[in-house]
Amino acid sequence: MLIYTTNQIPFSDEIDPKNSIVCMYGDISNNGSLRKELAMATLKKRRGSWYARVLWYDNHGRKKEKQVPLRTKSKVTARERLGTVNKDELDIKDGLEISFPWMNDEGVSKVMRFTAAVAGEEWIQRRQKNGIRPKTLEINRTGLDHFMDYVGRSMPLESITANTIDGFCDYMKENGLSDTSINIYLRTLKTMFRYYWQRDRLDRVPIIEQLSIDEKDPIYITDLEFQAIMELDWLKSFYKRVFYFYRETGLRLREPFMSNLDGFWLDIPNQSKGKKPRSIELSKSQLDIFMELMDWYNTCDLEDRSRGVHLSKVFKKALLSIGASDEKHFHSLRHTFAVRRIVENVPIYKIQKMMGHSSVTTTEIYARMELKRLSHDFPTLTSIVPEYGKVDTKIVDTRVENILFLDNKTPN
Repeated sequence: MLIYTTNQIPFSDEIDPKNSIVCMYGDISNNGSLRKELAMATLKKRRGSWYARVLWYDNHGRKKEKQVPLRTKSKVTARERLGTVNKDELDIKDGLEISFPWMNDEGVSKVMRFTAAVAGEEWIQRRQKNGIRPKTLEINRTGLDHFMDYVGRSMPLESITANTIDGFCDYMKENGLSDTSINIYLRTLKTMFRYYWQRDRLDRVPIIEQLSIDEKDPIYITDLEFQAIMELDWLKSFYKRVFYFYRETGLRLREPFMSNLDGFWLDIPNQSKGKKPRSIELSKSQLDIFMELMDWYNTCDLEDRSRGVHLSKVFKKALLSIGASDEKHFHSLRHTFAVRRIVENVPIYKIQKMMGHSSVTTTEIYARMELKRLSHDFPTLTSIVPEYGKVDTKIVDTRVENILFLDNKTPN
């Protein structure tokens, strides 16, 4: 039954009176703004269990809802616990997280303010349990640290709005972060907000818009640059073979060290960045290099994480030695693998599977590159470029092949 008092107006009949203990009312405050409230919580049954449903309206007239699990299938017990929830109803509407007696070991109600800091730590722990890669978790933590520096650790998660996010973007720009880094951290926030919204712990996900960034072509290593690296006197043959292996397989830096070998097949688990398991077939020479690489990995004195970093630093030093662009780095070997397959007219979906991309959209960035330039940068490949009427003959990269079989001791 709806009850109205002086200068009160009814708003909605969304609560079924048969299942409600109290009714909804509203009033016009002295300043003319509309304030809508529900007097008390109501019972709601979902999937056989009872919940206390708290409804109210914010200052903008938007309906808000919080469902508190009563953790019982008994309606009698549910009614008893509903009375406890009603005692803290106003705190719930103010955005406080309440741990009720049936939800904790102490058996008492405790106010737990659901702040951005609490939410961030809980979310990170959940992702860690779900097997998210350490590198991704590190990026997530960094993004959340930047966000806490801006909003403060005590801000309720529910209070964060689109305006808050816009201010955070300006804050990151003022602190010298690149647009790419900003977008990465915005994706972190959006993923976290959606996590809590999907679990009914947030009523909404604030609008989070990515910054517009001009797409750049992938940065690769040309044949001439790679040949120059192969001819460096100071660079040990072991590293030359390893760099050749990465260029010819398209593997990410750490993928060889988490893979399983089955004959000539290298099985890469879904722990890698693309989250898709894949297998690649190695040639005899690639298999030999892989075995040499694993022997180095298992016997060198460096820590696990530092081994990959070491290879990356050696390759960067080699790039600087030949005067290559400072934009080029170890991951450019993976880009090189992809663009070489484009020059060879390998179908885009096959390249996607080779590289372990979760979406072909990621792979298509290579297909948009200028074929005439690619054919010029990779003369060691056989390619037919119809629009230019040119057929390249196979130029055997003999000097590269020679380095595969040099009898050189693996460095520590």
